[in-house]
Amino acid sequence: MKKYENISFCDVDLKDGFWLKRYLLNKNVSLESVKNRFEETARFDALRFNYLKNGRKPHFFYDSDVAKWIEAVAYIMEKDRDSMRENEKFIDSLIDCMANAQRDDGYLNSTVQQICPDKIFKDRGNHELYCAGHLIEAAVAYDKVTGKHKFLDVMEKYCDCIYRAFISEKTADFITPGHEEIELALLKLYRYTGKKKYFEMARFFLENRGKHDEQYVYDGNRYGTQDDTDIYHLKEAVGHSVRALYLYSGVADLCAETGDPKLLSALTSVFDDIVNGKMYITGGVGSTFRTESFTVPYDLPNNTAYSESCCAIAFILFALRMRKIDFNAKYGHLIERVMYNSLLSSTDLSGKAFFYENPLEIALEEYGREIAVPESRKERLPITQRLEVFGCSCCPPNINRFFAELGDVIAFSDGDTLFIDQYVSSAVNSPLGRAEIVENYALDGKAQISSQNYVGKKLAVRLPEWSEKLVATSDGKPVKFEVKEGYAYFETGKSFSLQLDFGIKASFVAANPKVRADAGRIALTYGPVVYCLEGVDNGARLNRISVSADSAANAELVKDFHGLYSITTDGFIDKDNSALYFPVSESVKEPKRLKFIPYFAFANRGESDMLVWVRKA
Repeated sequence: MKKYENISFCDVDLKDGFWLKRYLLNKNVSLESVKNRFEETARFDALRFNYLKNGRKPHFFYDSDVAKWIEAVAYIMEKDRDSMRENEKFIDSLIDCMANAQRDDGYLNSTVQQICPDKIFKDRGNHELYCAGHLIEAAVAYDKVTGKHKFLDVMEKYCDCIYRAFISEKTADFITPGHEEIELALLKLYRYTGKKKYFEMARFFLENRGKHDEQYVYDGNRYGTQDDTDIYHLKEAVGHSVRALYLYSGVADLCAETGDPKLLSALTSVFDDIVNGKMYITGGVGSTFRTESFTVPYDLPNNTAYSESCCAIAFILFALRMRKIDFNAKYGHLIERVMYNSLLSSTDLSGKAFFYENPLEIALEEYGREIAVPESRKERLPITQRLEVFGCSCCPPNINRFFAELGDVIAFSDGDTLFIDQYVSSAVNSPLGRAEIVENYALDGKAQISSQNYVGKKLAVRLPEWSEKLVATSDGKPVKFEVKEGYAYFETGKSFSLQLDFGIKASFVAANPKVRADAGRIALTYGPVVYCLEGVDNGARLNRISVSADSAANAELVKDFHGLYSITTDGFIDKDNSALYFPVSESVKEPKRLKFIPYFAFANRGESDMLVWVRKA
C-alpha cells in the first residue's frame, strides 16, 4: 500500500484571502469567546478539581471540552507563540491542577473523581476514555510546541492506568469505549513518542469493537455505538455519527500503520456509503437528532437535519486519513464541500456564536404551532439562532482546534509529486520545494500555483467535482496536463507558474429522486458554495417560491456576503388564495426576483425563514 504524506499546517503559511480571514477570526475572536464562556460555565473548574467547593456539578464530558480548547491554543502557538503567552500561563495552571488531582494509580477524570469515585471504568457511557483521548491529543500538541513535558507525563501515567484496567488486569466492566476517540489519540501518541505500547492499546480497542456482548449505550441497540460488526467487516455507516467517524478515523490510522488491505476495503465501503446516500449537499451528516445518528440511505430531511458541527470536523478528519492510504480525488472533493458549507455555517460571522445543528430549512411558522401539545411532547426543531455556549458544548472548541490547524487540508506528497488538494492562498513548504498558491477560488474559480525551487518530478492539482473543464496556462500560453484519478498532472521544472481556470458558474443541481425531501426541488450552487434563500430577502413562507433551472444562466452576482457573492435571479411566487383548496386553474404564479446567499451565512440577520432546496418551476 503506497502512503501519501499530508503537509502539516506547521509547514503552511496562510496568505491574504478568504481562509486567512477565517483563520484569524478563530484566533482573535472565537478562541477567546469560547474561553470566556467555559470560565462562566465552570468547565475550567472541572479540571481545577474545585467543582464541589463551588457547589456545582461537573458533567462527564467537561474534560474533553477543555482539552479541545487547549489543543487549539497549542496549534496557534505553533505559528505565533507570543500571541498566546497569557493562554499558555493559563494552561500551565490547569496542568498543575490535573497533576495534583491525579490519583496514585494514574486515573484522571474530573467528574468521576469528584462525583462518583466508585464508578471508575464501570459505566461504558460515562465518556471516560473519550475524555482521556482528547486530553492525550491536547497533551501531544502542547508538548510539541512548548517542550514542557508535565502534561504529557500526566497523560502517559493515565495511559498506564488504562492499560492495566482494560488489557493486563482487565478490571474494567467493559471492553471498548461507548464514545470512540481514544483510538486515534493513542495512535497519535504512538507516532509522537515511538512507544509501541500505545499502538497496541489502540489496536486492542479497535479490534475488539463489535466482538463482544458488552454494555450497550443505546438500550441494547448494537448499531448505536458501532457494535454491530468488527472493523474488518464494515460496510455501512451506522449509529451516532460523530462516534462513527472517530472510529473510522482510528481504523484509517491503523490501516496506515499496518497496510492491511481488508481494512482499506472496509473503510472505502463506509466512506462511499456516506457520500453516495447519507450526506447532505452541504457535506453535513447525521440526519436525525435521535441519538445524533446516521439513518438509511436517502433519508435526508431538511428542516430537522441534525448535521452536527462536530460531524463536519470528524468527516474531514476521516477524509484526511483516507487521503493518505487510498489515492482518489473524492476525499478532496468531500473536504471542500464540508469546508465551504456545513463547517462554515457552524459559526456566525462575528465568530462568537455557534450552531450545534445545521439544518437546511427553517420555516418559522413551524415553531409554536403545536399550541395544544405539552412542552415535553412537541416536535423537536433545530434552534434558529446560534448560541455562544451549549449545555453540551463539544462543537465550539472542536471548531477552534480545526481552524487552528487549517493548513493541514491543503496539500500532500507521495515523495516525488506535490498534490494541491485545496485552493487556499498560502505558501506550502514541502520536501519538494516551496509552492505558492494565490486564489479567489470561490469568486472566480481560478488559482495560480508557482515555485522557484521545485525538485519534484511532477505537480498535481485536484480537479473540483463541480468543474466541467480546466484551462491551464503559463505566461498566457496553454499548458498540457494528464488526468488520473481526479488530478491533473503537470510536468514542471525548478521554476514554474501555472494559472488554473476551472470555469466557475452559478448552477442548479437536483438530488437523487430517492431523496423524498428534495423531490421536485433544486438547489443553487456556485463552485464549491451551496446557496440558500432567506426570508429577510425574499419574504416569509419560502415554500411558495419556485425557480427554473435555466435561470442560473442569467444570475447576477454581487460581492457582499463575507467576501463572497450573493446571487439574484428570476423566479416565481405562488399568489395567495383565500380558499383552503381550489382548482389548479386558479393557481397563479407571479414573477419574483430572488436573492440567494451562501448557505454558511444564514441566520446572521435575525430570525428568518431559510431554504436550500427550492421548488422547481
